[in-house]
Amino acid sequence: MTAAVTRYLLAVAAAGMLVSLMLPLLPEGSPRRVGNFVGSLLVILAVLSPLRSLDPSDMAEAIARIRTEGREAVTGVEVGSRELLAAIIKEDCEAYIWDKAQEMGLELEVVVTVDEGTGYPYPTGAVLTGAVTAAQREMLSRWMEENLGIAREEQEWRTM
Repeated sequence: MTAAVTRYLLAVAAAGMLVSLMLPLLPEGSPRRVGNFVGSLLVILAVLSPLRSLDPSDMAEAIARIRTEGREAVTGVEVGSRELLAAIIKEDCEAYIWDKAQEMGLELEVVVTVDEGTGYPYPTGAVLTGAVTAAQREMLSRWMEENLGIAREEQEWRTM
């Protein structure tokens, strides 16, 4: 176990212990309910603390790896060529974005760029062409960042 994992587990355990020691000391009624709420927030913050340090490119690489491994598990075919793997990831990401846009009632052209670099290929950017409102753009942009790891700075929006 790495030092970072050990620190994380200790932080979560310490937050849990602090809350469990604090709650019995509070009087019944409103103070205990408030203490229970604050203690729950403390534990949640401790559990979610690693999310602060997430890097979109690391997340995109992990998502791409998981999807490819899932495809390999289902089909039983291992993808060996980096170029082929990058093409599959590009095609899948474009399809995911296009499907999401269709759900939102949008007609978009989607082109995804994939970094083949030294590590695992992952989506690094997207060019979206079509007429969208600011709200639709925000929703789709957030979805791409959360689900595909494509940072907002790497999303280029064009109108027809």
